[in-house]
Amino acid sequence: MSKTTILIPAMLDFHFPLLRYAFCTSRYAPVILEACPEAAALGLEYAHNDLCYPAVLIIGQMLHALRSGQYDLSNTVLMIPQAGDACRGSNYLHMIRKALSRAGFGSVPILSLNVRGLEEGARLHVTRSMLHRAVNGALLGDLLMLVYHQTLPYQKEPGAAEALLARWRQQLGRRLQGGILLHDERKALFAQIARSFSEIPRCQRQVQRIGIVGELYVKYCGMGNCGLVPYLHARNCEVYVNGLSWYALYYLDTHMVQDAAWGRACKPLLWYLNRVQTELVDAVRQAGFQCLDPYDRFCRTRQELIPYGVHTADGWLISCEAVQMVELGIRKVLCVQPFGCMPNHICGKGMYPNLQRHYPDAHLVSVDYDTSGTLVNVENRIQMLLDAQ
Repeated sequence: MSKTTILIPAMLDFHFPLLRYAFCTSRYAPVILEACPEAAALGLEYAHNDLCYPAVLIIGQMLHALRSGQYDLSNTVLMIPQAGDACRGSNYLHMIRKALSRAGFGSVPILSLNVRGLEEGARLHVTRSMLHRAVNGALLGDLLMLVYHQTLPYQKEPGAAEALLARWRQQLGRRLQGGILLHDERKALFAQIARSFSEIPRCQRQVQRIGIVGELYVKYCGMGNCGLVPYLHARNCEVYVNGLSWYALYYLDTHMVQDAAWGRACKPLLWYLNRVQTELVDAVRQAGFQCLDPYDRFCRTRQELIPYGVHTADGWLISCEAVQMVELGIRKVLCVQPFGCMPNHICGKGMYPNLQRHYPDAHLVSVDYDTSGTLVNVENRIQMLLDAQ
C-alpha cells in the first residue's frame, strides 16, 4: 500500500528540515509545505479576519497546497500542532475544518499533534521512535541555528556558512532517517557541528547584534515574520534567536509536570531533556559561540523581575529570553508577535517598562504582524530599533 502523505504547514524554518524525519514511518510520508505569497489572501477568503495572524497563514497555506494538484487528496492528510492551553492556537483544528469545508475540501482529514489528549478521534499517536527522532531533530536544529546565525555576518568567504549548513542538514537528515541516534553519538555530533562552524574563516566587522523574542510561530517562521532574519542580515546585523528546546522544556515544566495526570510521567523526560540541552549549550560555548543558560538555570532568571505564574502560550519565556540576551550583551531586542495575541502582548509589552527600568541601556521594541497591516509599518518599527543609540 502507498504511504499516506502528511502535509505540515511551514512553522519552524530551521527545525522542520530535520524534525520532519520524526514522521517518516511505514505509514506516513511527511511534506513540509513551502512558503507561498498567496497564503494571507487565500486564508482571509475562508477564515474570519479577526483570527490571529498565524491561523490565517496556516489555513491559506493548506488550501494552496490542496488546490495545487500535486497531491492525491484521497491519500493525503493535514497535520496541525495544538498546545492545549488558553492560546487561540489550541483551537486551530476547528478553524481549519470550517475553512476546508467552505473551500470544498471537507473530506481531507486533519491530524492533531498534541500531548494533552485533545481530539482523540483525530490525534496523531506518537510512538517512542517518533519522539526520539523529534527530540534529536529539535536539538540539532537548535544547534545549527545558533552557530549559523553567529557565523554568517563574519564569514570571510561569501556562502561558506550557507554551504556548511546545507551539508550538515543533508548528513543529519540521512542519520535521523536511518534510525536511533545514541547519546554518545549525539554528544559527539554537537561538538563536531559547533567546531566546524567555528573553523570557518572570519573577518572583523562592526555589526549590530539583535535578539528576537516573541510568539512561537512568528519568531521561527519566515513566512510569519516577512523574512525578518534575512532582512536583518542584509542590514549588517548579527541575529540571535533562542532555540526551540527552551520552549519545549518550558511547556513540559509549566503545562505537563504540573498536570496531575501527566506529571509523574513527564518529570523523567524533563530531567533527560535538560541534561541533553546542557550538553548542547556546553558544545556551543566551547566552540566560542554564545548561548543562553540551560533550562534548569534559565528558568530561575531574575525571579524578582519576572512573573513566573504567567505561562499561557509563550508566557514568561519571552521575558526570560529578553533578560538573558541583554545580560549576554545583546542590547537590542525585538519582540515579534501577532496583532491581537493577548498572552504575548501581556507577557511582552506588559513587561517592557519593568525590564527597561532595570536595564536602562537596553532597547526593547515590539513588532506586530497582521493581515491588515503593511510591511512598511513593520520595517519602520524595526528601523527604530536599528537606529537607537
